[in-house]
Amino acid sequence: MKKKLLAGLLTIAMTAAALTGCGNGGSSDSAQEGSDGWPQKAVTFVCPWSAGGDTDFNIRTLAKYLEKELDATITIVNTTGGGGSVASNDVKNGKNDGYTFLAFDSAIALNKASGVTDFGYEAFDPVAMYAKSTGELIVVRADYPVDTVQELVDYSKEHPGEVKFAANTGGTSYYAATKLKEAGADFNIVNSGSSSERVAALLGNHIDVSINSMGVVEQYLQTGELKILGNMATEVPEAYSDYPLVKDEGIDLAYDLVYNLLAPKGTDSAIVEKLSAAIEKVVNENADYAEEIKTAYGQTPFVVSGDDMMQAFQAEDDMYMEYADEFQSAN
Repeated sequence: MKKKLLAGLLTIAMTAAALTGCGNGGSSDSAQEGSDGWPQKAVTFVCPWSAGGDTDFNIRTLAKYLEKELDATITIVNTTGGGGSVASNDVKNGKNDGYTFLAFDSAIALNKASGVTDFGYEAFDPVAMYAKSTGELIVVRADYPVDTVQELVDYSKEHPGEVKFAANTGGTSYYAATKLKEAGADFNIVNSGSSSERVAALLGNHIDVSINSMGVVEQYLQTGELKILGNMATEVPEAYSDYPLVKDEGIDLAYDLVYNLLAPKGTDSAIVEKLSAAIEKVVNENADYAEEIKTAYGQTPFVVSGDDMMQAFQAEDDMYMEYADEFQSAN
């Protein structure tokens, strides 16, 4: 009798466990395993830009060191299109199971301001701002007849609508074009794709002015094919102090391009915190990581998370939303 009772109790317990294991559908894995068991399979970071650009470089470099820190495989998927909005929509609307994240940059705020998307950072759970550019640069071919940003503005006024300026709707390049227009420039705005694609277009004489980070154009500076007119960063970066800040020419154009990692809304907070802590450890403590970003892009380690990250996001949102009407009327 006792044996039959014990067997019955075990059967009930096993049935309850099985029901618990399948009760919440496909997005419940993270909640069940918690951060202690995560990750149990490959993690995907979705990058909105093509391979070869600065956002792609930064997330690939971080992922390489995170793999060791988390003892997991991290796959980078480049989902391009719509100024980054294709990737952000895919991740926002995808599973929040802790295995897919969005590796974007400051353009997420610009996507919202320009109407490319109807959402911004608030549609995600923030993980970390994990890197900062040494500044986006205004770049032209070496033989172009201007040497400063002010000369470029003046030249465009003398040749209205002739200067082809590469700017993607919903990207920081479009913000730069808008601010230069305020300074009097008269450009022909041309959409020329990602950072690496803009360089190719510039070298091929398809455009006249491009916005790029140093790591994408440095080899062409060394060969003498391209030249830098100015840096749009808010402060002079130590690695590239020879190039003037645009704002120091009296032009109201200064911003910092920051790279961030975002989780779909509702991702297990314990997983987000574990990933954020791993990122902070790589950025702050891994000398090999620091050397790699310095060698490639002249960057220094930078990481922001938690409340500070939310404040930084809000400041970016406020800055770009000020020009929402201008951006959207141009679409």
